[in-house]
Amino acid sequence: MTKLLSFLAPQFVEYIEFRSSLGFSKKSLEERTSTFDKFLYKHFFKNNKLTQEMINLWAEKRQYEHQNGKRARLSTSATFLKYLKEIHYCDVSIPPESIPKSQHFNPYILSDNDISNLFKAADTMSVHKLCPNREYVMPVMLRMMYCCALRPGEARNILRDDIDFSNGTIFIRQSKKHKDRIIWMSEDLFILCKRYDDIFGSRYFFFTNPTNNKYTPSWLRSQFDICLKKSQLYNKSPRPRLYDLRHAAVSRIILKWLKEGISSIEMLYRLKVHLGHEKFEDTMWYLHTLPNNLVSSANIDWNALDMVYSKMGESKNEKD
Repeated sequence: MTKLLSFLAPQFVEYIEFRSSLGFSKKSLEERTSTFDKFLYKHFFKNNKLTQEMINLWAEKRQYEHQNGKRARLSTSATFLKYLKEIHYCDVSIPPESIPKSQHFNPYILSDNDISNLFKAADTMSVHKLCPNREYVMPVMLRMMYCCALRPGEARNILRDDIDFSNGTIFIRQSKKHKDRIIWMSEDLFILCKRYDDIFGSRYFFFTNPTNNKYTPSWLRSQFDICLKKSQLYNKSPRPRLYDLRHAAVSRIILKWLKEGISSIEMLYRLKVHLGHEKFEDTMWYLHTLPNNLVSSANIDWNALDMVYSKMGESKNEKD
């Protein structure tokens, strides 16, 4: 765990222990509270009391911060502040109007040529003294994200022990909504990962940085931007994101299943499990962001899928 330095460090520790005792991911709690702790230490290291003015400053939008990122940051802080109120430590809160609504990204649809160029860019990354081993990490991590339709954070968080080379599987632990799942690697990805593993030997994370920790989101994004520039994709609109590798993988998975004659309903269930979704609504959203040639395919029974979606909505309303 990152050392907590602000005047709220004892409360952060107690909060993490309390929430993890309820079944929430301790690792995730530590990461999220660390960001708030660093903010308080940087701006208010001489203070010993939390005020509404501090919270209002924390609630301001950061430069380059996406609406969804701000929502996640403030929603997490709001839960912590409710905890502080319950234990009678203080009574401050995130202004409700500061928390934006969730917004779906419009994915950039990567063509086969785009993906090929991205991989070539990663394969030819130069050695850099400030980014040691990137020439080994990026080719494997990008291919793993694409071939297994992983979220960026899932790839970064993989432990060495999570990859079972005896049967060619990757164990994705405690991902979004704390759901575990197992994914099988293709033969090519298996060979690539085994070669990478032989180079780096014993370690905790599969992708381990020079300080024996996992790579940060900002490091991965910066290296991905280099690949985008080398492959002439950086100035595209919208600019491709790491998540778009997952979208590209889903499109090709669906195309493969359509050719195999898998029914639309079975396809929906398979996708939900493969992508690690908690709700079918999330999987349905992926289907509705497919390229036009797949959306218009006669093999996708949209009426059947919409019927399933409607039934899910009715069931949810009954529970509410």
